[in-house]
Amino acid sequence: MSLSEDESEYIDLVRDRAMRQIDSNVWEGIQRDRLTHWLGSLKNIDAELLGAYLLDNLCYRSRGQYNAMLDALFLDLPMPGSAAGDLLVDTLRGKKAANPTCGVRLAPVIGHLAPPTKSGPYILRLVQRRFLVDSDWLVWPHLLGQASNVTDLYFVDDFCGTGEQFDKFLKGIHFGRFLQANPKIKVTYLVTTIHTKGRDRIVNDYPYVQLKWAELLEDSHAVLDASCLARYKVIGFAEKINAQYTQAVKALGLPQGGKMADGFGELALAYSFAHATPNNTLPIFWMGTQHLTPLLDR
Repeated sequence: MSLSEDESEYIDLVRDRAMRQIDSNVWEGIQRDRLTHWLGSLKNIDAELLGAYLLDNLCYRSRGQYNAMLDALFLDLPMPGSAAGDLLVDTLRGKKAANPTCGVRLAPVIGHLAPPTKSGPYILRLVQRRFLVDSDWLVWPHLLGQASNVTDLYFVDDFCGTGEQFDKFLKGIHFGRFLQANPKIKVTYLVTTIHTKGRDRIVNDYPYVQLKWAELLEDSHAVLDASCLARYKVIGFAEKINAQYTQAVKALGLPQGGKMADGFGELALAYSFAHATPNNTLPIFWMGTQHLTPLLDR
C-alpha cells in the first residue's frame, strides 16, 4: 500500500514519540523491541497507518501513574464515624488491637474459585505497601462471614469495564446472604479506572454500593468508534483505519467473533496498566498469534 506524504509523516511522528516515552520511562514496562516488532507485524500486512493510529490513542498507565491513581483513591478518604476530620489511611497504618471497635475491612475483588492470575490480590498488596496498611484490616471476601463486627467494607480493584465481573464476584461470594446478616454495613467499591457502562450497571443493580474511582472512561474511548476517529480531520481517514483493522484481524489470526473480538463487552479500548491489560482492550494490543507480537501484557 502506498502512503501519502502526510501519512508517512504521521506514522514516523507517532513511532518516534512512543520511543521517547519508553526511553523516558513514561511508558515504563513497554520495551522498545516489542514496540518495533508489533509495528512491524502491522507493516507486514500493509496496516502501518492503523498501527500508528492505535499507538497514538493508547492510554498506558505506568507504575508511577498507577501509584498516583491509588493516592487519588485513598488519601482523602475520611475515617468512618470520625467527626474530627481523621483519615482512613492513618487508622489503617496501626494494628487493629489499638482500635478494637473499628469495623473497617479492605478486601480484593476476587472470588474463592477465581484463578490466582486475577489482579485483585496484587492491587490490594500494592495498597498495603504504599499506605503501610496493617494486615489486620485485610480480609478475603469469601471469609467475610467469619469476620466479626464489620461496619465499613472497602472492595479494592484496578479496573471495571462492563460491571459483569463485579456482579459475578458478589454473587460468587454470596454477598447478598452476608448483607442480610449485616444490614447496616456500608460498602464502598474503590476502583482506579471504571467505564461508564460498569458504573451505570453497579449504580442500578447495587444501589447500596458507594463508588469511587480515579479515572472514568466513556464510549468515546472506543478507538474504532466514529466519535474517536472524527477527531482526525482528514478526508477518508476513518474509512482507511476501519478497512485496515478488518484486514488486520483476518491476516493476524485475531478473533473475528465472540466476546473478545472488540474487547470484552465490545468496549474496544486502547487502555493498559503496566501490571496488566484489561480484556476490554482490543486484542490487537495484547493477543499474541503466529503473525503478531503483542505490544502489551494481558
